[in-house]
Amino acid sequence: MFGASQRVQELLQDLLDVGRGKTGEISPCDLREIAGGVARSLEGAAAAQQVRIVIEMPEGLELPLDRRRIERVFLNLMGNALEAMPAGGAITVSAVVESDSVVVTVTDTGPGIALEIRSRLFQPFVTARKKTGLGLGLALARQAVVDHGGDMWADSSESGASFLFRLPRRPAHESRSTEES
Repeated sequence: MFGASQRVQELLQDLLDVGRGKTGEISPCDLREIAGGVARSLEGAAAAQQVRIVIEMPEGLELPLDRRRIERVFLNLMGNALEAMPAGGAITVSAVVESDSVVVTVTDTGPGIALEIRSRLFQPFVTARKKTGLGLGLALARQAVVDHGGDMWADSSESGASFLFRLPRRPAHESRSTEES
């Protein structure tokens, strides 16, 4: 699993990259493979906390992505879910294919999102119930998705939280030029 200091360093690097307008290379990537790799990196911590991570995504779902940034999105969402369930539970990562996009959902069986931060959830430096962290993870995760031409939102109840994000099935610049035609 990624250590806390390594996660902070990576978040700061993402913040610098976003601030400088730097993006990585966009290439076809298997979304299930990315989610599965992140889940495997969290297996030790998940097992120690008695948390099950389930990936329910179609195989061969290739999208034009900056792999590193989307890995960080999954790492942030699954890592946050894991932190919300220190005494066990489940994280489910699923995807629904739509005509021009894919909607990914990361759901946990934790306590849900604190009411006092729900309206500010994706703003920088917003955090709740966390022992560590800068409150940048969700803001940067959402920005990565937006930079891909998608969006991110959340839903919460007393039986857990769900973070959803939509990614286009074509490169963002290609989708825009098609819509303008």
